[in-house]
Amino acid sequence: MKSAFRKILSLLLLVSLLSTIACSSTGSNSDTNKGNSSDTTAQKTEDPNGISSLYRDQEDSLPDSLNLGGETIRILSLKNSSSSTAYVYDNEIWVEDLTSEPLSDSIYNRNMYVMDRLNCVIENDVATAAEITQKFDILFNADEDVYQVIGHEAAPTVSLSLDGYFHDLTALETDYIDFEAPWWSQQFFEATGVNDKIMVLAGALSLSMTRSIHATYFNKRIAEEQNVENLYEVVNDGRWTIDYQIEVTSGMYRDVNGNDEHDLDDSYGFCSPFYWSSDSYWSAFDIDILSKNNDGEFEFVLNTEKAYDGLIKVLKLCYSDAAYSYVESTKQTDDLFTSGRVFMITQKLACAEAPGYRNMQDDYGILPMPKYDKKQSEYYSMPFEIFQTYSIPKTVIQPEMVTAVLEALCAETWRKVIPTYSEMVLKGKYLSDPQSRTMFDKVIGSVKIDSGIMFYDKIGSIPSNLYRYPIEYNNAEHFTTNLASKSRMLKLFIKNLNELAFKE
Repeated sequence: MKSAFRKILSLLLLVSLLSTIACSSTGSNSDTNKGNSSDTTAQKTEDPNGISSLYRDQEDSLPDSLNLGGETIRILSLKNSSSSTAYVYDNEIWVEDLTSEPLSDSIYNRNMYVMDRLNCVIENDVATAAEITQKFDILFNADEDVYQVIGHEAAPTVSLSLDGYFHDLTALETDYIDFEAPWWSQQFFEATGVNDKIMVLAGALSLSMTRSIHATYFNKRIAEEQNVENLYEVVNDGRWTIDYQIEVTSGMYRDVNGNDEHDLDDSYGFCSPFYWSSDSYWSAFDIDILSKNNDGEFEFVLNTEKAYDGLIKVLKLCYSDAAYSYVESTKQTDDLFTSGRVFMITQKLACAEAPGYRNMQDDYGILPMPKYDKKQSEYYSMPFEIFQTYSIPKTVIQPEMVTAVLEALCAETWRKVIPTYSEMVLKGKYLSDPQSRTMFDKVIGSVKIDSGIMFYDKIGSIPSNLYRYPIEYNNAEHFTTNLASKSRMLKLFIKNLNELAFKE
């Protein structure tokens, strides 16, 4: 029966690829998706856009003889909540069928290839972040090997890793993961690994890491009407700073409906979903919250003078006369931008996949987050801490087998899915000119991850008190008063963090 099913699946796959006819929906609305291994690997099509061989040349080091004997790997991963306007988690692990949509098909082909190569079956259940959080204690207290991989938001997972929930992947008798391979994020490991242990994985498989990077969107029509200089050249010249952004957006307010009130019918220079985008300025200004000393222990290294000065600049941008400062939701920001009523916004890259952006009448471009000043040598962008990471629960009996599947999935994602996402989806479909595409590469190539954001829960939510709330409520003094009031507790938080990190 199983053999017959494999032959049928192989035949259907071949026919689908040759005809390029969509088989059915992607299954993105289903909470449970299952896959079975195939007798033939998924066909690898030539890239019509000439993607760099960088993603083709390096192979993983998994043994050719590795055979998992038809074992099933169950993965619990994230799905978008019903209120989400950006498709951060869409189809990151599983799609049900080929659809002739490039990104979905590349993920489908990846899964078929890995299952056939390793002779295994991948099953994927999806749930919201809140639902997965609720499942943690139930799964681990039951001590049952239900899921071999759990995908969850980065910051909560990193904090949970110190509480004994996950395998230390560096301590397995046979570990197939090459932590130094380009498909894994070494910066993430550096920021979150503790006491030479790695319990949480992030890399190319975390497509949501790329999707959740914040960047600056700008309306090209408004730029032309306002005689704004070529912003791509500004970036390339190193002049794209927060001060420049304040200057270029100033004077752009227009009282379109003539009622002498700043409302949603008017036109603005800048808008941002303040709470959710505020974290991005830590990295944009090259400011660290936590760092590790020579012994690998965490230390609070915040340059408070620079952080406060940066906060003042952000408040000046967000609450100027040219800004819409009454944002109630990310959707409100998106609606203002896609309707052509605001020149610049700060948003996640995933927004470019949303219908409003895809159907936008005006052309838009994407820039990196602005630098703190011209002296800063590089542009930096931070993925919002909701991006998906992957861990192997302590309840898993054969973690070595699971590492082989994760290594194969991540390597194949790096080779095939990421190029498809950047070249054929964002760069091909939504960004309208070669310079925009170069800027996109600059944005995703400048990721900076801060230990202080990743261990957010373990240090008393300090980032919220220092930047999120002061920006949301336009009160710079919140920064100094909160820092002063929490300085004593912060020392205790970091002491406890290090004790957990080095607990055997």
